[in-house]
Amino acid sequence: MDVLIVLSFLCVLAVVAWTDHRTMEIPDILPAAILFLSVAAYLTGREPDLFSRFIGFFSVSLPMLLMTLAIPGAFGGGDIKLMAACGAFLGWRTALETSFFAILGGGIWGIWLLISGKAGRKDHFAFGPFLCAGAVIAFFGGDQILGWYLSLLP
Repeated sequence: MDVLIVLSFLCVLAVVAWTDHRTMEIPDILPAAILFLSVAAYLTGREPDLFSRFIGFFSVSLPMLLMTLAIPGAFGGGDIKLMAACGAFLGWRTALETSFFAILGGGIWGIWLLISGKAGRKDHFAFGPFLCAGAVIAFFGGDQILGWYLSLLP
């Protein structure tokens, strides 16, 4: 059952990334599916624990919401809901790693768009694919990658 839940999570992330890339929208049913999977994962005993899932729900989505309230258009509502659901599935630590990898990837993409002249400073691009990629990276190797990165610091 555990493998089925993880594969389902990865499939939903793939659909989110594809849909957001094509339409710049994340339908509410997709974060809802991840929330359903997080409940199923918890009920089957898959880590993380309930407290970590609860904190994970808010750890990235709440700062994203507050930033969007302060800077309209900073993130879309679908991105915020996606991170809430991913936080519930992954737990707070992996949700934070997800946001780190997503911001890094999205930042590099944004810089490339600006340098290449394909977008201006006021243009938007879909951030959902970067959140999905960040979730996959964090799920499978986030601790090892961040450990390696932190070992480079003095």
